[in-house]
Amino acid sequence: MEARFIDQDLVHPIAIEHKCEEIFDGDKLEQKYNYIIYHFDCGGAYFWARTYLDDIETVSLHGPFESRATMKPINCSFDEAALTYLRRRFQNIQTLRNGGYAPI
Repeated sequence: MEARFIDQDLVHPIAIEHKCEEIFDGDKLEQKYNYIIYHFDCGGAYFWARTYLDDIETVSLHGPFESRATMKPINCSFDEAALTYLRRRFQNIQTLRNGGYAPI
């Protein structure tokens, strides 16, 4: 069997942000959130995904929305090429449903 090497994706995020939020009570650090957000614009729909660096194997997918500017929900499926991008990088992909986060 011949080995295969895959180093390219059909879709890429339009932006990737590394954020860090710290919540203090006076001088005491109470909470810290260190995370990466991936922004996608695919097939006329916008969605974003967030992974926390302390749980880097899981990414949460949000959307689809009309656009990043409006964040108006629309009725369509997540782009398969973008899901493939995320599957190559994360073991668990989840999305927010009525009862909480559920795997995709």
